[in-house]
Amino acid sequence: MGHSDIKVSRTKGVISVLLASDDEAQRGEARGILYAIDEPRLDVAESTLAQAGTAARNADVVIVAFGASEDSALGCLQEQSERIPRPALFALLPEESQTLMRRVLRAGADEVLFVPLQRGDLVRALLKLSEARRRTERMVGAKTISVTSVVGGVGATTITANLGLALLRQGGGRVALVDLDLQQGGLGMLLDVNFERTILPLARNNKLDSISLEAAMVKHPSGIYLLAAPKRIEDSEEISEQTVGAVLGLMRQLFDYVLIDCGHRVEAISVMAWENSQELLYVLDQSVGAGRCAWRFMDVFGRLKIELAPRLVLNRYNPGHSISESRITATLQQPIFARLPRDDRMMERAAAMAQTPWQLAPRSPLVRAFEDLARCLTNSEEVKPEADPSPAAGLVTRVLGLIGSRA
Repeated sequence: MGHSDIKVSRTKGVISVLLASDDEAQRGEARGILYAIDEPRLDVAESTLAQAGTAARNADVVIVAFGASEDSALGCLQEQSERIPRPALFALLPEESQTLMRRVLRAGADEVLFVPLQRGDLVRALLKLSEARRRTERMVGAKTISVTSVVGGVGATTITANLGLALLRQGGGRVALVDLDLQQGGLGMLLDVNFERTILPLARNNKLDSISLEAAMVKHPSGIYLLAAPKRIEDSEEISEQTVGAVLGLMRQLFDYVLIDCGHRVEAISVMAWENSQELLYVLDQSVGAGRCAWRFMDVFGRLKIELAPRLVLNRYNPGHSISESRITATLQQPIFARLPRDDRMMERAAAMAQTPWQLAPRSPLVRAFEDLARCLTNSEEVKPEADPSPAAGLVTRVLGLIGSRA
């Protein structure tokens, strides 16, 4: 087990721990306990609270020790909780104060420990992290799910956001949303987030890394991360399929689930998203127009020859509707993968009150349907090996041959 003053390294099978404290004596006591731990294997570094932002870039765990400056320690916790990728955060408190415990948990702490630090408590928390990391390392990148429809108004954006919330709530780990409906920017408006952070800087940046991606993303209060569409419509022309491929490749390394709102057009950007996805959900409702557009989509998708089978999601489902599910499946020659019941009143209340369906009606049929859909997607076949983030051979030629070049 190594030690350094600032640098934290990341080695497979080893947990990198940063101990952040302004009290040298406090650091010394915690350091002695960390050095005495043989399992799991640790690589320990130390820093002051002010230096933690730089020192923790590659840390798996950051232990923030609280001393004389409580506000500085809380600020350090908050800063680390907003990083991408986010380290596990342990708060080391001087006493068992319920008020302080509430504050550190709200600031993002995953574990709360107390002085004098007990070796057994720390080992238990680290082993739990080690086991979670071992399970994650068996996955080759995030599961990437595209949501699309070539007809507007059927709820694809709403489904993207709520499916992300369902995955997050069932313990899916880190969840990110990507808004590729570039001219609409619906996800940002739906989640009511700051539009100053968008995908645009990534298109203008020659060097794409986790730091630049972190700077471009917004963290929603729910815990979901959003890569928003450009603030101005005309800036959407700067987002290329190469940018999208590279961004999705990096996001697969940093998140457990990536959900993409692909908008309503078949173009090079959306095709790049589908090429980089393990699941493609096509959204329709019980209208004649939606059924016709779904048939047209299946036709063009088949000619693109992408190795992915779209799954039909029937939104705002009404079992008594004159256009029945059996009529839809007979027309499209494809079964319905998921049904999301109609609940206009609840969705309108959620939008008006800036709350999620889980906050308003956690036991409603619509919420249960989203949770069922999340379980179906997480229980499906294993994630495929990561695709190369560069465009697939012949991709641009195929797209341009079908839909024409983007002017």
